Amino acid sequence: MLSYLTRRILLAIPTLLIISLATFALSRYSDADPVQIDYALNPSAYRVKVHDLGLNKPLFYLSLTNCAVPDTLHRIFPLEVRDRLVQLTNQSGNWAATSRYWQAITTDLDPVLKQVSGQVFSQLTQLRFIKNLDQIPYQIALAQQHIDTVSLAEKKAVLQTSLSTIRQYYLAIKATPQRWKLLIPALHWHGLDNQYHKWLSGFLTGNPGKSIVTGNPLLVELRPRLLVTLLLNGMAMLLAYLIGVPLGVFMARHYRQRADRWLRTGLLFLYAMPVIWLGSLLILLLSRPDIGLGWINGLNAEPWLMSGKSFGHWTLDNLEKFILPVLTLTLHALAILAMQMRGGILEVIQQDYIRTARAKGLSERLVFWRHAFRNALFPIITVFASFFPAIFSGSLVVEYLFDFPGMGTKMESAFANNDYAVLFAMVMFVSVVTILGTLLADLLYAWADPRVRFGRR
Repeated sequence: MLSYLTRRILLAIPTLLIISLATFALSRYSDADPVQIDYALNPSAYRVKVHDLGLNKPLFYLSLTNCAVPDTLHRIFPLEVRDRLVQLTNQSGNWAATSRYWQAITTDLDPVLKQVSGQVFSQLTQLRFIKNLDQIPYQIALAQQHIDTVSLAEKKAVLQTSLSTIRQYYLAIKATPQRWKLLIPALHWHGLDNQYHKWLSGFLTGNPGKSIVTGNPLLVELRPRLLVTLLLNGMAMLLAYLIGVPLGVFMARHYRQRADRWLRTGLLFLYAMPVIWLGSLLILLLSRPDIGLGWINGLNAEPWLMSGKSFGHWTLDNLEKFILPVLTLTLHALAILAMQMRGGILEVIQQDYIRTARAKGLSERLVFWRHAFRNALFPIITVFASFFPAIFSGSLVVEYLFDFPGMGTKMESAFANNDYAVLFAMVMFVSVVTILGTLLADLLYAWADPRVRFGRR
């Protein structure tokens, strides 16, 4: 058994690495700028946050590009500037000429732009947003037309000189194409100083990074929410098993009787009902005094950290707020548990040793609970391996519905604010929980039936 669990844990390591690679890739390859500061308004603050988040480092240990693009591309910010440079380079293959042209329309042109306004300013600035080399001559001609209308000779001369320099660098790009570099792949090794290594080592050491929006460490952001969600899910799972397993045995003992038919119909209806619909129905029936009974005030629980109380004290004070979320998750989960338990019992009681036990004169209650129950737990254990991640995902919806201060409301706010660091930290947590659930299910298999052995023999 120990050797089997060791092998499973060793197999879980590459699984988590693959999940971490996919999660990291999704978190980085998004359209939104992770810095979330306007570079034009505050370039110094933008650069500071880029450095703090480690975005100026290469993404991975190695990168595969073409020979036209340098291996220091990750240092260019903001991201839209990097994108335009890459698109211009992909049309000519000459990175050096493209960089000189870009410097002419940005760094060299900025002092000149401070002296002008109106159409001249607009037409010269527009050069920075053009991604197609063939459209640049037309824009230069438009800028030239407006420069010709400038009345001050000194200002006009400065503008003319800058535009001539821009035209010169553009012609250099067209005169020295190096498209052959686009066809040659280039493999760059960046070493351990990269974003993925920092991100993964942070997870392993308990420091998974900072929130993009607030700048706080992710453990500070997620720990209070995570404890609340784990408590909510733990209570729901405990109730679901305490009710669902005996209910399944009861249905199996009354197979094809009226109680079995009615309970099976009701459980299938509960399982088919979406969680958000079930939760909304419970709010209307139990929480709204104007429509329903108004027995439970189960909405808008106070966040734990804002209360200034210990976690245990906060839980006791908000125990009423737990009722509706726990009830919603429990009703949805116990349906499948009871049906699986019923099916497992019905399959086991057809075995020969059950008929032998009955022939010895044992009571039906003893036959079901002592001889059939343990072997019928296998479907329940199989469900358990994927049950906790499923109920965790469902609780995110339930928490948002009941305005419960757990991971669900945190995920909604992180998604609205493009805080991908928080979102994908949650993804990694669910992945770890899934693997731990599978390992625990293997242990429960051996407990349910000692004949199960996972060794080679």
